[in-house]
Amino acid sequence: MKRVFWSGFGYAAGLSTSIYVQRRVRRAVEHYTPEQVRHDVSVKGRQVAEKARDVVIDLREAAAEGAEAMRAREDELRREFAPEPSRPTNPHQHRPSRLRR
Repeated sequence: MKRVFWSGFGYAAGLSTSIYVQRRVRRAVEHYTPEQVRHDVSVKGRQVAEKARDVVIDLREAAAEGAEAMRAREDELRREFAPEPSRPTNPHQHRPSRLRR
């Protein structure tokens, strides 16, 4: 009787394990079918495109902000270091001299 019990128990354990493994393998195969892979790739591709678009927008904003800051600083430096215009006493003083040939 013991032998029949353990033989039946072993058969049932083997059968249930086999069914469990088959189900797991079938789920894995369905998960990685080309249709599912195609869907996963398209979703990831959209995510990457959105991130790239966000990076481009951020770079454009940073470049515009940098250019604005550069112009402001340049104006500030020009005001600080530009020579003050002096009024000539002689009105012909700043005229370029003519070249003689």
